[in-house]
Amino acid sequence: MTLPGQTLDEPRGGDLTPDNLTDVHQRIWTGRGEIAGLRLVVPPCPYTAAELTALERAGRRVGYLPPEAATRATRHVLGTIFPSMGCYSLQPDNEVENLVSRAGWFDYEAATDAPYPGTDEAELLEQVRAAGRDLISMNQYIVAAQDSRLFTGHYLDERRTWPRIGIRVSGRIVCARFDGDEMAEGLGDEPPVAGSLLTGYDLHPDFRAPYTGGRSAGVARSERTTRVEPEPPAPRRGIHPSQEGEPHLEAEWLRQVDGLVRAGFAAELGMGAEEYTATLPRFAAQPPQYRGRFDAPVVVETRIPWERQYELLGIRVSPFMALFPDPVAWHPDSAHRDVPYAAWFTRWGQRFEEPTAPDDARAALRPDEVGANLQEGGAVLHAHPALNAAARFFDLVGFVFPAAEIGGGVPFEPIERTPGICRWRGRAEFAANLYPLAFSVFRPLVRGRATSS
Repeated sequence: MTLPGQTLDEPRGGDLTPDNLTDVHQRIWTGRGEIAGLRLVVPPCPYTAAELTALERAGRRVGYLPPEAATRATRHVLGTIFPSMGCYSLQPDNEVENLVSRAGWFDYEAATDAPYPGTDEAELLEQVRAAGRDLISMNQYIVAAQDSRLFTGHYLDERRTWPRIGIRVSGRIVCARFDGDEMAEGLGDEPPVAGSLLTGYDLHPDFRAPYTGGRSAGVARSERTTRVEPEPPAPRRGIHPSQEGEPHLEAEWLRQVDGLVRAGFAAELGMGAEEYTATLPRFAAQPPQYRGRFDAPVVVETRIPWERQYELLGIRVSPFMALFPDPVAWHPDSAHRDVPYAAWFTRWGQRFEEPTAPDDARAALRPDEVGANLQEGGAVLHAHPALNAAARFFDLVGFVFPAAEIGGGVPFEPIERTPGICRWRGRAEFAANLYPLAFSVFRPLVRGRATSS
């Protein structure tokens, strides 16, 4: 039995036989299955010894993906086995769809850096199809990367590449990679969290860079006629259970204030808990016209800069944000205030039920609505942390980064960008999407204009 985190000698040369590979992968999946509470049986390897030798010479490795963990809907099983991945694409109701979900034995490119360098989406698809292969599914990619770590000590793509793989988010094929133990080269100098699975959602089809590539998968000749059943589309994700029901205002206020004290807000202002609590406004009764639009009351602290608030709340600020100019207010009422206030905010997927681009959301704001600013984004995350853990992210549509050339040699076009809070490397992160599009995992964060101070 082989458990995650252990190392294993990779079968090579004379050890590349169907029987030996079956035995090796059965030991691997016996250990993984025990973690997931499953009995996983690996069928005989369908590749011949000659085929295995040819694959090794071509730089490919063979892996096995159990049917119990082969689809979008069962991908959370892999998240249970490898908890360090910490990615939104592992949620039970995730919206990261495989182009093709295929269980069983498969082969993949074994090199740490991805092949097909510098391709855009159309070029990659053409080259992969010409080779008679599929883009590797997310489930296959996870297994391939974890097997690579087991055999070589390195995850796939941990050093220099962001490959497109066979997944679709908001209708677009996007990319993924793993963090290794050391910082990747030429990818933004982001400190790694070893084992983290990073799933892109804002990759444009026409984008290409030296570090873009792709990864493909193939199956044994004996299995190429196996029918692949189409996977049902991802479910429509509505309001999260943590926001359901009508809040009891006093209990909700006490819960949020207690959380602010425990996060260190009172100490940051040089106050004791009781003194700090006395400075915060109560929730006003919900205006009747807000019902169904703004049903989430939230306390917003303003006396601490948003950067420090994020630090206290455990919200990482992406190093990539250093490439942008300072944020500027889009709407006068979204600017910084001197006193804390309480306001009514939209629940995730309430005011804007469907994915909505930030510009479209701003254009649709009514006279009694305000796009959320940076402090409000932190306040809502603090009030409802389960949203972030469940991959329900917010665009902070009250602020915008003006169009500017991005430094650091990163080839992205100079367009206005809206900040937001997502989940990255297993924790909440403040960043800005590379393209201001409608993403299925994001909703615009908006509040009612009326506040109480």
